Amino acid sequence: MKKWIMLAAAILFVIMGGAGCMSSESKVIEHLEEKYGEKFEIESIKEGSVIFPEMYGKDKVIAHPDGKSELVFLAGESRSKDDVYYDTYPLSKWSAELDKKYKDKILEQFGKGIEYKAIVSAERDTYDSINENISFDEFMKNGIDNVDVTIDIAVKTAGEPNVEEYYEPIYNVLNMLKEENTEYYGVAVGFVDESENISDYIRTANVNNLPWSNLDAKVYGAILVDNLREINSPQDIADYYENFEE
Repeated sequence: MKKWIMLAAAILFVIMGGAGCMSSESKVIEHLEEKYGEKFEIESIKEGSVIFPEMYGKDKVIAHPDGKSELVFLAGESRSKDDVYYDTYPLSKWSAELDKKYKDKILEQFGKGIEYKAIVSAERDTYDSINENISFDEFMKNGIDNVDVTIDIAVKTAGEPNVEEYYEPIYNVLNMLKEENTEYYGVAVGFVDESENISDYIRTANVNNLPWSNLDAKVYGAILVDNLREINSPQDIADYYENFEE
């Protein structure tokens, strides 16, 4: 009898949990479509905590507008307030904007055998109420603090890379980012074996928060530099190469 009671309770728990998940997903999508006047598609769900939402957060979704998978972003419900939502859709659109803006310059420096993604980060309260298509330049004209722009670049290589040949390109791209007048800016370059397909990692770089060292692929090493480091010449980049094969 006890086994049947426990089994019934377990089934009920699963059903309630699944229903709760669907409910939170639906509410987030409904909010996004009302806010932006677009249709959105869910890519995945990051489950939160039903018991301790203020500590661990509630369910989050990774989504993109229908037909625009390159504009992937994060959305969810406030951990402390019911029916209050957040999303990073504006950051995703600005990232795509900078992808196009810097395409020629990045390819000129690194060549065509790369994949890259601009990542824009900002304090949520500076963009959370934005529901119109303002450009990144227009956003920055408001004198916004704590904005970070990072260019994530995957360099495909056959075997151990000749890292020295990338010091100058990295240095030039880092200096290029000064034009955005953001408080922080940087370049993150991963040297990946040419046999690996990391296109989805690059596409979702602005939401996956996954460093090169933790990528499930053969990565020989990485260089991470930003404006907070003492970099006055291309040769200074050498100090920031981390070899993962050691």
